[in-house]
Order: sequence, then C-alpha cells, then structure tokens
Amino acid sequence: MEAFGALIHGDLPPAGNPICLQETAVDAFPSFAGYYPLWLDSGTSALAVALLAAKAKQPDISAPEVIVPAYCCPDLVAAAIFAGVKVVVVDIAQADPALDIEAVQAAISDNTLAIIAVNFLGIREQLTELKQWLAQHPRISLIEDNAQWFPDAEEFSELSGDYVVFSFGRGKPLSLLGGGLLLTRQPLGFSSLPITDTPNTASHFKLKATAYNLLLRPRLYQLLNRNPLLKLGETRYHALTGVSLMDEQRRRLLPENFKRYTDRSRDREQAYDTCIPASLNRLDALRSSRRKRLLRYPLLVNDARQRTILLNNLRRAGLGATAMYQKPLPAIDGVRGMVDIEGNYQNAQDFADRLITLPLHEGVNQDSLRRINDIISRLA
Repeated sequence: MEAFGALIHGDLPPAGNPICLQETAVDAFPSFAGYYPLWLDSGTSALAVALLAAKAKQPDISAPEVIVPAYCCPDLVAAAIFAGVKVVVVDIAQADPALDIEAVQAAISDNTLAIIAVNFLGIREQLTELKQWLAQHPRISLIEDNAQWFPDAEEFSELSGDYVVFSFGRGKPLSLLGGGLLLTRQPLGFSSLPITDTPNTASHFKLKATAYNLLLRPRLYQLLNRNPLLKLGETRYHALTGVSLMDEQRRRLLPENFKRYTDRSRDREQAYDTCIPASLNRLDALRSSRRKRLLRYPLLVNDARQRTILLNNLRRAGLGATAMYQKPLPAIDGVRGMVDIEGNYQNAQDFADRLITLPLHEGVNQDSLRRINDIISRLA
C-alpha cells in the first residue's frame, strides 16, 4: 500500500526548500554583535579556519587535538585534517546527541586545542554546562558548529562559542548550494590563512539553483531517489582540499533567503509533536530549552528492530524519512583509522541504531503529514 502511494505522490526529499534568486545588497544581511564574520566557500572550510585560528593562538601545542562527538558528520574530520589537528572522538550522552561531559573530561589532555559543540538538527549542545566546565580550561576553544541550524534574528545574541560556524550547503537550513560563515571574537589576519581566490560561479549558479528547485518536486525527486546507482543520502568521508571566500552572488542572495527562512511556519514541527507519542520518541532533548527551529524532525524509537520496520515503511511510501548518518563517526567509510577514540562509543552506536529523521520542508503538506502519521500510528 505504501509503495502504491509513492507511485501516485512521488518521493519527498528528506530536506530542502526552494532557493530564492532575488539579489539584495550584501550589507542588508543582519550583523552578529560581538563577532567578526568571515564568509567562506563552505561550512567545512569555516570549521577548518576556526581550527587554524585556534591553533595559531596556542603555538606551544606541538600535537594539537580537537574533541568531537562520536555521532556527527565526517566533515568535522575533514576540517580537522586540513587544519593539521588530530581528532579525538568521545561518546555522546545516552539517548541524546550532546557530548557526554564525563567522557569529555576523561579525553582532555595538554594537547587539547578545542571542543566542537554540534547543534544537531536544531537541538543545541549543552552549551551552558560545557562553558561552565571550560572555565577551568581557558586555553581550550569552544567551537559552536551550527551547520544544521541558523538562528532567527532575535537568537543571534544566544551564540556563545569562541568560534561559530554556519553552512549554506545543499539541504541546510538556509541553503544556497554552497557557502559558509565563520564568526570569531577577534578579526583574523588573512596573511596567515590558506585562503585561495574566490571561484567565479556566477555563470552557472542560477542554472544549478533552478535545477535544484525543480528536483525538490516529489515526482522528479523520485527519479533520482529510486535510482540504485546514485545512492542518495549515503554518508561518506570527503577530504577538504582547499578553502576560498564565498562568492558575491551568494552573499547578495542571503538577505531575501534569510527572510523567507525566518518567515517559514513551524506548524509541521508542532504536528509531529502532537501525533508522535512520547512512548515512541525517546529523545527528551526535543522537550527541552535546547530545541530551536528544526531542520529535520528527529525520532528516536525504542530499539533497532522498531527503527528498521518504521524506516522501511516510510521509505516505501516515499515520505522523506532517513537514518541520518546511519553509523557512529568511527564506523563511517573513509573515517576508520583517521581518528583516536577515547573510551567506547556505545551511546553513539545505540543512537545511530534507533534514529529516524522526518522531513520538515515546504513540500511536506497536510496529506504527507497524514500519511506519515498513519504509518507511525500502526507501530505506536
């Protein structure tokens, strides 16, 4: 029945809203009080430059290390390797994407340069607890990785990292198919950074953006999603080979796309809140003050078997459900052997085995929500 529904409706992408191609002066974008912005070609580049800047502040550390969560995107590893910083993986909390504070404490050494605090789909890291603990370690930088979240204007003041990273890549909250932003407490000197010339993308960017907008339509996306050769959504390690500045065309598109982002209704989030019982979703952080505007709706079911059943049913129906990264960071293809592991990562493994994400973009209409709810209710 689910597969028949997909033939009629097409497949929903897991994430992605249309890109508005209306250009505005670059200074029309809001400023970030207390921070200096550096506009770069990707969020991975922004994270790499943050690590390079933190490294430059601690020249006496000959073998610098950065602590990252055991459940996260492998782009964190790519950024660290580009910056010449060793990655130390620590476990996350139980049934929570935030770092296990005790595991972080055990992983700290004289070589620890920074900790990356990841905002997971709009659920912030335990920043208050981390900052309180880091007050005892003033040499360690806190990097706030917000690649999966972008603040509304009134939330800019809540940013608290020594460095703050955003991404404007495909499927991100504020997507321009590329670009990144690094916020720093002090201005950075370009002469010490390996930043190349800005690539000229104006000639083909609008064509790419138009094609991207078309492929967000379920019937067209289905042609890609059902092609076994494309392997959409597969999580793999991709090395970072260079860093450049963000092009001016994307900069001019930001103000209008930011306005549309902040004007977007959060009714879909609320619909999931209403229809998914707490007995099925064990992610308590969704019901905490750490929750902000979500990129996708995370559903942490009771066990791996339940996740397999529900995910397969939602996928057959073409309803945009994913298993996100599918594996803990050390088990992702291309990452093995490139990181040090502090302790074990059993909580990250459990999280990876139980997580489903549900779509929240503009293409999710009332009929899609009804179909998703019907499938979930059979399992609840």
